[in-house]
Amino acid sequence: MGRKSRLRQERRTGEPAREKPRVEKTAVPPADRKPILIACALLVVAIAIAFARVRSQDYITLDDPEYVTANSTVKNGLSADGIGWAFTAFHSANWHPLTWITHMLDVQLFGVSAPAEKLVNVAMHAGAAIFLLLFLVRATGALWPSAMVAALFALHPTRVESVAWVSERKDVLSALLFFLALYLYVRGVVRASGAPSGGGALGARTTPMIWVAVVFALALMAKPSVITLPFVLLLLDWWPLRRFERTPLSQLLLEKVPLFALTLVSIILTLRAQTEAIVQTSLSSRIENAIIAYADYLRMLVWPAGLAIFYPTPASVPVATLLIALVVLIAITALVIRYARRFPYLVVGWFWYLGTLVPMSGIVKAGIQWIADRYTYISYVGLFIAIVWGVKEIVERRPQLTRPLAAVAIAIIAAFGIATFVQAGYWKDAQTLFSRTIAVTSNNPVAEANLAMILFDRDKPKEALPHIRASVAADPSIASSQYTLGRVLDATGDRAGAEQALRKAIALDASFAGPYRTLADLQMKAGNKDEALHLLTRASELDGGDPATRAQLAAARGDLNAALSDYAAAVAASPNDANLRNDYATMLARQQRDQEALNEFNEVLRLRPDHYFAHMNSGALLRRLGRENEAIEHFAKATFLRPASPDPHVYLALILAVRGEQARAISEIDTAMKLDAVEANRYFSELVRLPPQNNNLASYRAVLQQQLAAKPK
Repeated sequence: MGRKSRLRQERRTGEPAREKPRVEKTAVPPADRKPILIACALLVVAIAIAFARVRSQDYITLDDPEYVTANSTVKNGLSADGIGWAFTAFHSANWHPLTWITHMLDVQLFGVSAPAEKLVNVAMHAGAAIFLLLFLVRATGALWPSAMVAALFALHPTRVESVAWVSERKDVLSALLFFLALYLYVRGVVRASGAPSGGGALGARTTPMIWVAVVFALALMAKPSVITLPFVLLLLDWWPLRRFERTPLSQLLLEKVPLFALTLVSIILTLRAQTEAIVQTSLSSRIENAIIAYADYLRMLVWPAGLAIFYPTPASVPVATLLIALVVLIAITALVIRYARRFPYLVVGWFWYLGTLVPMSGIVKAGIQWIADRYTYISYVGLFIAIVWGVKEIVERRPQLTRPLAAVAIAIIAAFGIATFVQAGYWKDAQTLFSRTIAVTSNNPVAEANLAMILFDRDKPKEALPHIRASVAADPSIASSQYTLGRVLDATGDRAGAEQALRKAIALDASFAGPYRTLADLQMKAGNKDEALHLLTRASELDGGDPATRAQLAAARGDLNAALSDYAAAVAASPNDANLRNDYATMLARQQRDQEALNEFNEVLRLRPDHYFAHMNSGALLRRLGRENEAIEHFAKATFLRPASPDPHVYLALILAVRGEQARAISEIDTAMKLDAVEANRYFSELVRLPPQNNNLASYRAVLQQQLAAKPK
């Protein structure tokens, strides 16, 4: 009713004019399937282009080891034991057996391959988009608005995290099943009503609801955050199915009782699985988290810039910011309720967004993240529906705007697709991803710590040091960051600082075994064998008898046979762990099993060509075997990997001196002493087994100088 019509009615009746409920036009789905197939094909092509870069990408260091690369059960492929484990384990603070099974199947088919797993994620994402399209077409009969929603869902840049992150397989798999369940539900409603779309009283729809329940159960076994599906079905009953007009609410609720029962079971299992991951914070802070998150996701919807794998929780939120966010959310809610009958799609879209975000809103806080791109994976669909059907309303009222609005829509989808293509490139590898995250966020302890660990594992401790210091400065209460700081400081020669950081890590988390092992190594180097044994014993207790820890403990006790046996078991369990293999090879060399040791060192360097210690150990072993030229090559590589370390230069000096090349040997000693005279002297004394004196290396240089001077010219 227009404004003038309302005024005329008010004059006649003396009462305020009331809006008549707006009856949604029922569009008949195209009898010809060709347009639908074309829309699906275009959707798949667009997704393939936007996510093309994942086909050459690697795993990352966050969660991927727990899910695949260091998970021995998953790496064994699909098996009866593996399936049993998937259904009974609360691994990674989750219970999602179907997700585990798909990872096992990937390994069975493709081996441990990040590109293969990511391409499977892309395929599942495409499947989710197609079922979203089909469900909307079946529910509304409007093909191109449905295709627009599906395209926005598929190509929005916030989708990248769910698709390009192997560990987020649960997102794409659960969404695929979620939208399939919606499609089955709508199809059952449409068939039972005897109409091509719209709805009415259904009577008995037992068989369709059984299939909806089965698919919903599978979705819950992929990721429990889809527990909101019954709520979404009630929204669809309001619009576009309009079942509330003919069917009592009690009947609509009764038919969904099996779904609510599945939801309850999933909640119980999830809370049990996430017991250790749940962060205990005040209710007020969790409500504040939820309000800011809901508002920030609205910003990300229209301006998805600065996306990151981890957003640090702000130390505090200004009261003004919180109030503005709350006012915006309340205002939008009030408006959509005010116009619920006239524009029912606004109610459905908005409450879809609010409702599906509840499990990830922070009201129940699991983990330290406060928002995440992946949390919007299903929830944004509601907003897309509200926006697209709002534009459809405008076009129906003003047909002359059809072409301009269509051009704008195409431009937006294209822009999203390009942004997604660019964002996907940041997932090339862990170093690229965390470097990008640090660039677009501030005070990010998780990103800084991960980048530091990556650089440390690549034998770049000096480059890692500023990042791990930044992580600890941003949040000194994270035990794993203190542990990494200790390891990095040890590698850079700051033994006192390393010990302090490791003891801090133990104080923060006394059940964390890693710091005990590293601190034990420091104590062994300092000659405190009893303290080292005590620390290793405690680490072994915490590790539950981990063979690598047992091996380190046996070696410290001098039981080399037991150490070798435990190292062999540890390597068998984690064959791609280069550091573990290096320790095993070192133990073999101590037992004079030289060829076996050399084979293991070669395997380490195959896994990690930049492994500094493997090059140093290989050089030492080859020198003992009389293969000096090969030894020199390894030490030269070590000098390249750690240009600030004097150790390989000291070893090169010893080899060159024995070969009668005193001038080159003296040059190497001078380089070593320039880099770190104290460390160079200590390392030399250890190699030639001299009593520790401050001038051992200098005296040796003097001897070489005399030999050089005595040589006939």
